[in-house]
Amino acid sequence: MKKHRIEFKNFLKKLSVSNEEEYAKLLVEASSRNTYIETISNKADSLHYHIAKGYVEYSNEEFYNLVEKKIKKLHLGAVDIIADITSENFYGKSTGLYLHNWTGEDGVQAKYHFLVAGILFRNKILPFYAAILPIGSFKSKYLGKICDLCHAMKLKVKLMKLDRGFYAGEVIDELELKGMNYLIFAKKSSLFRCMLEGTDKSVIVKHEIKYKKDKTSHKAETDIALLKNVDGYDWVFATNLFLRDARKYVGLYRKRWNIETMFRVHDEARIKSKSVNPLIRLFYFMISMLLLFMWNLHSKKECPFKRFVINLEQM
Repeated sequence: MKKHRIEFKNFLKKLSVSNEEEYAKLLVEASSRNTYIETISNKADSLHYHIAKGYVEYSNEEFYNLVEKKIKKLHLGAVDIIADITSENFYGKSTGLYLHNWTGEDGVQAKYHFLVAGILFRNKILPFYAAILPIGSFKSKYLGKICDLCHAMKLKVKLMKLDRGFYAGEVIDELELKGMNYLIFAKKSSLFRCMLEGTDKSVIVKHEIKYKKDKTSHKAETDIALLKNVDGYDWVFATNLFLRDARKYVGLYRKRWNIETMFRVHDEARIKSKSVNPLIRLFYFMISMLLLFMWNLHSKKECPFKRFVINLEQM
């Protein structure tokens, strides 16, 4: 646990947060209790002052820089990459570039969106990239960055797995440009429904996706895997990975669901905040994600995540 505290303090130091020992204690305590820094201390304003001196891109890079060295030391073999988006509720009436409007149901007026990428290795996900998404952001840009980071870590990536929210021509073109194999759960459009109805077996067909970028028309080419009645469901995937047995796409994709579990576990240590500053929101999100990374790396077999955070707080 002492080593974990040192890792935690080093992360704060890299983000130019002074008094690392004091703030590390507050952050772990807030994480273990799923509460606000303001609830347990009068140091929230000074902590926010230090955080706000940075900027969003700098924070992203420092999170990666901290975990990158540890990932390299693992000497991982072939791995899969999973990327997904999770949200955080906002209950105020403020507007901003990072506040995505919501319905107002249960008092939620807007949401912050975070894109996370992790390495799927055996039964673990090691998060190495986290970004807060502004309104109108292009997911392809972030996925291209993730591909670059995988290359920088010299990872042997077999496949990037994405859910239907990433099914877009510009995403496919970006992944093709980066030389990344991908498996994307495609939206079951009326066209794909008709194609499924017109075949009595699983097939793979060539497909073009038209899209516009920078006021210019483009066409992305991909293979569409139409899978009939696999485990009682008809599946549609966009992919550049060819498998002789089309049913195996479903087995590969199901492992992507591990990231949904990761987000639920991550929420057990989420620090609450009322701030509208995206940097502060991203900082707190990354603190919980860093704790999750440390748990996966060192203690997943020994204890549940919540117990790991509590033990760290009690040190």
